[in-house]
Amino acid sequence: MNMGKGMSYFQTKLTLKKEFPFKIFSYSSLSLKQPLHIHEYTQIAYVLKGVCNHQLRGKSLKVSRGDMFIITPGVEHSLSATQDHEFEVVLIDFLPYLVREQLKPFLDTLQPLLQNADELPELSSLPQPWLHIAKSKQLLVEQLLQDIQEEFEHREAGYEYAICTSLVKLLIIMDREYRRARRKQSVQSTSTSQHPIEEVKRYIHDNYSQDIPLEQGAFLANMAPAYFSTVFKKETGQNFVDYVNEVRIERAMELIQRNMHTITQIGFQVGFHHLSHFIRTFKKRTGITPTEYKKTFGKTP
Repeated sequence: MNMGKGMSYFQTKLTLKKEFPFKIFSYSSLSLKQPLHIHEYTQIAYVLKGVCNHQLRGKSLKVSRGDMFIITPGVEHSLSATQDHEFEVVLIDFLPYLVREQLKPFLDTLQPLLQNADELPELSSLPQPWLHIAKSKQLLVEQLLQDIQEEFEHREAGYEYAICTSLVKLLIIMDREYRRARRKQSVQSTSTSQHPIEEVKRYIHDNYSQDIPLEQGAFLANMAPAYFSTVFKKETGQNFVDYVNEVRIERAMELIQRNMHTITQIGFQVGFHHLSHFIRTFKKRTGITPTEYKKTFGKTP
């Protein structure tokens, strides 16, 4: 990408071709540290693996696999690597007119995010730009991204149509996720028994194998981190880290009982980066080590 002299601004004419204003590429450098910048075009960012930082609309968030953003023209954002964390983020740049006609049925959700810079409504009226794609949909999203990448690289006859078709499918998945989140918010607003903490707990149960910092839970609950930490403990009886680890250990217990993987493999599968941390946390939760638990409760192969 090219930067205008003295400006944190990505120039469309230098990054998107006029005949087909579309581009797909990825970042995976541990030295990445973008300045805050804006685009004239729309950008979709999807975290394919690992963890990185994304600053958008005044919020800074650690993001991991399955997190997706739509960055509208004129909105400041930046990506940066986190210390000692490998990551890969796929970025799609395009001008909205490529898919606007096909997305007419989705006026209330996606359409405000697919306007030109001079057509955008007030920032406060734009839909939430951040989504987490459920694990059940991540493979579908990643396959679409791979299809788009291959079409863009090979550029066989009709590649523009194939790319636009896959891009529309990708945006429809996002629309459905927006609608699902909106329905859940509607239920929460009409029921005193519902609370944003329930959404955070669901997120943890869906993504325990990923890094889930407290800041991410706070972002989901739309609370300041310090306040979120207090509310979370009041609602669950545990602090955030302990709750995440409890979910991981409960899943590890299920996997150990099946006796299909080694203790080391299970530790990594449930989100622990170091075997010693997994063993220590498991024993704190259950009173015995994973190996002792396996001897007692593991199925005979």
